[in-house]
Amino acid sequence: MNPPIHAAHGGYSRAQIALHWLSVALMCSLVLAGELRHLLVEHADLRMRPIMIVHIGSGMALLVVMLMRSALRASRAKPIGATTLQQWCAHIVHLAMYVFVLGECLAGWVIVNAKGLVIPMPGMGWDFPRLVDADPQLVRYMVQAHEWLGFLLYALLAAHIGAALWHHWVVKDGTLGHMGGPGWRLARRGQRLQNAS
Repeated sequence: MNPPIHAAHGGYSRAQIALHWLSVALMCSLVLAGELRHLLVEHADLRMRPIMIVHIGSGMALLVVMLMRSALRASRAKPIGATTLQQWCAHIVHLAMYVFVLGECLAGWVIVNAKGLVIPMPGMGWDFPRLVDADPQLVRYMVQAHEWLGFLLYALLAAHIGAALWHHWVVKDGTLGHMGGPGWRLARRGQRLQNAS
């Protein structure tokens, strides 16, 4: 018997898997645009505006996606119970990533508003609400916070990716396949065989 259409593998729904990989794509876009912006500023290049539009737009999209992921995760949450230290660590890293990603996106939003600007919603004819009034001093503080949150988030992402690869290549328990990564079809086939028996 095949698993239900709305369910995937490892307890993750298709929506969770889709939002996970959408988050990855948005984070890549954010990081590339952010780093390119620093490079353009360093060389006093005037083409920075389109890069910042991509950076801010990706950040706002990621904020919405992460809120959706948080709601999905909360609705599908299971009691942790007497799990291993490894599972506890995974839960803590996931929670920290959610907190830091949301914090980073909100910090960027505050920076834009504190510069006296608003963030438009393309094609909708409205702007995201202002969180704060223009304040140059707040911009300085929030830019520093944005950078430090970014460094912490990079460290967490490195731990997350490292753990996923360790599970995939060393433990070989199909963890990466549960999120639609390499081995996804094998994990799915294995689950179908298990359900059939």
